[in-house]
Amino acid sequence: MVNKVIYDWVSVTSKIHNPQGLIALLGLDHEGIVWEQVKGAHGYRDRLYWEKISIHYNGREDMGIWLEMSGQGCRAFESFGTGDYEALFQEVFSNPGDLHITRLDVAFDDHEGLLDMETICADARAGEYVSKFRTGLAAYGLGEDMGKTVTFGSRSSEALVRIYDKAAERGFTDGRHWVRVELQLRRERAAAFLQQTQPVGECFAGVLGNYLRFVEEPDGFDTNRWRWPMKIYWDKLLDGASRIRLYEKPGADYNMINLENFVIQQAGGAIYTYLECNGVEKFLKDLRCRGAQLNSKYKSLLAQYGKR
Repeated sequence: MVNKVIYDWVSVTSKIHNPQGLIALLGLDHEGIVWEQVKGAHGYRDRLYWEKISIHYNGREDMGIWLEMSGQGCRAFESFGTGDYEALFQEVFSNPGDLHITRLDVAFDDHEGLLDMETICADARAGEYVSKFRTGLAAYGLGEDMGKTVTFGSRSSEALVRIYDKAAERGFTDGRHWVRVELQLRRERAAAFLQQTQPVGECFAGVLGNYLRFVEEPDGFDTNRWRWPMKIYWDKLLDGASRIRLYEKPGADYNMINLENFVIQQAGGAIYTYLECNGVEKFLKDLRCRGAQLNSKYKSLLAQYGKR
């Protein structure tokens, strides 16, 4: 997999849509998608839920409805809906006062070994960075089983930067490299990001570099740390991200990662035991004869990989 800049969380409120109208706008109103009725949150009594996408409704009259797409929800929107973020954001900005972007996460995924978490954590501990966040280094580490992370800013602030070992978080043990640099923006900061005219990679690099830089002390004396040269890896990160001209929908690649994670990490113990007891041939035969219809997301993956 190549390095990508992706949207990894989108949250929008609307006072002019009903839940079904918003589902239609996303292109998720076709046959095969079944929305589950569950309890709402944050003052909303009800919620429609499907594949990490939530539409909260039945709050106070002035609350409207609330669309919330997590990272996996964004991948589902790309694979099974229109995947057209531009149309969604245009709807927001065409209706000022009635629609608002409340949260936007933009992430750079390094699959090529550009970033090393040990180095980043060591430099963060040593204070070899400059930051516009008042809270500075807010957190360090997720525990041995979750990999390493550093977070700048607070969860309640308008902006936050998080850098972490995504492969470790997903439980991959095959040696793959996957480090994520995540820019979390809220309200006005999220809207300002989306209203920029430059490509998403260039915008991501510009905003990230404005908030956070890992730096080297220069040979000459300079009290202004923002003028210090950037660490080589951070300079390469900002340059590499800025050269990503178009937002690329991860689609099947990222959904295959989700599938691998479920099969190996969550169901792996049961599958291994069954194979040891019954063998591969019986396992495949039982799978093909089980009579259940495939979920639409699995049918889509088969189609994207050219399988029947």
